[in-house]
Amino acid sequence: MDGVSVSGTEGSLPLLSSERQWKPRTLFFSSAQAAVATWCFIIGAYVAYYLPAGKGTIVMPAAMLAGMFLVWLATVPMATRYGLEAVRSTRVVFGNRGSRVSVALIFLFTIGWGTTLMILSGKSAAYLAVALDLIPAELSWIVQGATSIVCLVVVFLFISRGPGILRRVGPIVATSVIALGLMVIIAIVASLGFEKLFAAQPAFASDNPILDYTTGIELMLATALSWWPYVGGMSRFNKGTRKSILPVVLGLGLAVAIICLIGLYSELLFPGSAGNPIAGLFQMGGLALALPAFAFVIISNIGTTMVGVYTAALALKQQPSIDARLSWRRATGVSVIVSIAVIVFAAEPFYENFGTFLTLSAVVFGPLCGLQIADYFIVRRQQLDIDGLFSDSRGSAYWYTGGFNLVGFISLAVGMVVFFLILDPITFTSAPVFPYTTATLPAVATTMLVYIVLMKLTYQRRKARILA
Repeated sequence: MDGVSVSGTEGSLPLLSSERQWKPRTLFFSSAQAAVATWCFIIGAYVAYYLPAGKGTIVMPAAMLAGMFLVWLATVPMATRYGLEAVRSTRVVFGNRGSRVSVALIFLFTIGWGTTLMILSGKSAAYLAVALDLIPAELSWIVQGATSIVCLVVVFLFISRGPGILRRVGPIVATSVIALGLMVIIAIVASLGFEKLFAAQPAFASDNPILDYTTGIELMLATALSWWPYVGGMSRFNKGTRKSILPVVLGLGLAVAIICLIGLYSELLFPGSAGNPIAGLFQMGGLALALPAFAFVIISNIGTTMVGVYTAALALKQQPSIDARLSWRRATGVSVIVSIAVIVFAAEPFYENFGTFLTLSAVVFGPLCGLQIADYFIVRRQQLDIDGLFSDSRGSAYWYTGGFNLVGFISLAVGMVVFFLILDPITFTSAPVFPYTTATLPAVATTMLVYIVLMKLTYQRRKARILA
């Protein structure tokens, strides 16, 4: 037994005022470090299947910022006022015991994102090794797996030293990857020209331009909502809600949308590249053009996965029973080992189903954001019970029924059903209403409405029992 963590930065204790000293620029750099990675290539490529360069360049930032607004409302006000990370914040809507569901969600999704990045790092290294005749093509899987695992080991060596490393390396990683990302965009446009870029057509565009627009919007909303596990864990180190608006929106929203342009442009100009520009740049200009893109891949993916492993480990340690058994180093080790297992045994199936994984983020986190927005701003009017947030005792403020808030789970389920009725996240077949509504926004709105109504009815019944 390692004992419960003595600091809220690494475990289940509340954060002290002295531990919440991040300035807005620190939050921006940490947000950008978390967000800017090669998943932007894949996301941009998915948008390129439906929208050309001009329309995609407009839609991606706009939809990303709209999605980030929902995430910001759901997480940042609570995080900055009460010092809450994602798991702890869901005690209010799910109950003391019900919030354990959030542990599983956060762990699975953050590890899933990080594993995707590590696989893509390995694929990029394997491509260059084969292209430079360093290895035969049949051995590329070895380079791919080895590179992925080495990158994960580097992540562990950094983040196992404690979350303070994010503050120290964030500015370096964020500045480097944004600069390299802009270099890659310039290299693509300069090499092929605007005329060819804007003449390229999406491979799977339909006869309905509104449907294509909405599909692009939905993909970017899903991307923004996938930041839900990350935002609270970082913004809680900042005390000012207003001072967190620009760092979070710019770092997690606008920066991602800009780097997603690499994937959009690469897939349009190099069809079948999955948004990864390395192969196309290498064919055009050799190593001189491909190397900046490869540097972007490695640095950004390590930086982002560090934040993901931190978030996953912190989620595990929000349960006191786990916190008492796992030191910070062991918790980060568990997160890394799970990623390594996926890379060794299921890398290709996992990578090939990234689109489903992305849209499932919207299925889950969209309604969850709706829950938290409705609860914090409408039901509780921005007032939470501090003791209840950190108490596991029966009868505490968020005990509800056996530790579970059934209203929260019912509302979440209704929102998810609404999403599935409008859009199938696996086949991407949609209902006739989808082009005009998206699937995410109705799911969020329905969740909010159901939660507000049921919580009001529950409160009235409880009050009636007390008076009786």
